[in-house]
Amino acid sequence: MPARTSALKVTTGGAVSLDQLWRPLGLVGGLDRIDRLEALDGYRTEVVAVLDDLLGNADAGAPDVDVLAAVRAVAYVNDVLTRRLLVLAEHRLGPPPCAYAWLALGSHGRGEPVPSSDQDNALAYEDGAAGADAYFARLADLVVAALERAGLRRCDGGFMATRWCRPLGELQALFTGWVDRPAPDALLRAEVFLDVRPVHGSLDVDALTRTLVAGGSRGPFQVQMARAAVAFRPPLTIFGRLRTTDSRLDVKRAGTAAIVLLARLYALAAGSPATTTLLRLEAAAAGGTLSRAGAAQLGEAYALLTGLRLRHQVAEVLAGRSPDDLLRVDDLGRGDRDRLLFALRTVRDVQEATASRFATHTVT
Repeated sequence: MPARTSALKVTTGGAVSLDQLWRPLGLVGGLDRIDRLEALDGYRTEVVAVLDDLLGNADAGAPDVDVLAAVRAVAYVNDVLTRRLLVLAEHRLGPPPCAYAWLALGSHGRGEPVPSSDQDNALAYEDGAAGADAYFARLADLVVAALERAGLRRCDGGFMATRWCRPLGELQALFTGWVDRPAPDALLRAEVFLDVRPVHGSLDVDALTRTLVAGGSRGPFQVQMARAAVAFRPPLTIFGRLRTTDSRLDVKRAGTAAIVLLARLYALAAGSPATTTLLRLEAAAAGGTLSRAGAAQLGEAYALLTGLRLRHQVAEVLAGRSPDDLLRVDDLGRGDRDRLLFALRTVRDVQEATASRFATHTVT
């Protein structure tokens, strides 16, 4: 399939509702009726087809598509699928021995997955319940395997409920340790857990979020988060020009990863429990930890880069290839290349201000 050469027109508001995005295929209603694993085989194809329709409509001159609403819609239907699989697993295994919560992590926790996103999940359950360890380990095995069949590949780093299936008290102790003793290596391993969101179950896991928000007000924790946020430098020359390899740009490493980390840092510093990147930027601006102009520019950059990434990955999947983040810059028009360059310069400028503010070069 030929690559599209214009960037997706994007907005950063809520102009397109989840229901409007997915109503044409009735996808959510179909998920609620799934009762056999064979029904999962076409799930990823259907999701990508809907995304392709949205991108095609934007190319055809339809009203601007809110690309971040589109990825939130993907997260929404992934949540519906996950809940259905958990219900089916409970029917197979019998009632759970205690309250539990299935947790979405990483891009799923933020509600911002793209076709290349792997599984990031965990399972927390009440402390001290008899038989809980064995039951929830089996539950996690069933659901992670079913999600894989639906096209959500297993996490290479092992951040899945098959490995992170713990009593709530144990997870709480881990979170507290990351906040109280934020060693660089430990925080790097914990990054995926900093975007945690309950998807299913009756267990109250608000204590995990409160721990992270409390940590956001502490200097050592902020410094380590800031170091992570400035580590992914946009590939720009000292004159602000774009550097690529064979005309390809890793759009995640070049920009989106840094914006996610910056938004998280400044939102937690403002005491906000927000999870999506845009809401975090808004919370940072409202809380005064980030200027309103800086937050707005980062939000626009994130929408642009996510649109480019999404368009590229949909084309890769439809061409029968595994989606990656390697965007061909030469395929973009002049205006889109200019907007890309401005977005990456925005990231660089905020990173430089962040490095100075948090003295990330200081050895501790």
